[in-house]
Amino acid sequence: MTPIFVAQIHLFTPEAGGRAGPLPPSEWRTVLSTNGENWSARLVFSGAPSPGDTFEATAQLLMPEATQHFPVGTEFTIWEGGTKGIGHVLSVRA
Repeated sequence: MTPIFVAQIHLFTPEAGGRAGPLPPSEWRTVLSTNGENWSARLVFSGAPSPGDTFEATAQLLMPEATQHFPVGTEFTIWEGGTKGIGHVLSVRA
């Protein structure tokens, strides 16, 4: 999978329905949702962000046709058995 876009990610705290612990180090396979559609993705980042953190990640989408749903400025939710965070697209890689 090639990098598709860079996003700013904010993880919800456990009190807001987020994860109880930090993400696995370096990458997280999850689902990104926008405009009522869900897309499998791999987020690649530094470290192991904790609930409440905001960080940048490179997103790779499993389905190439999903790219059209994530132009610069798109806001999306991050789902893992429930909504665990939000993000928005900062830049798109060609």
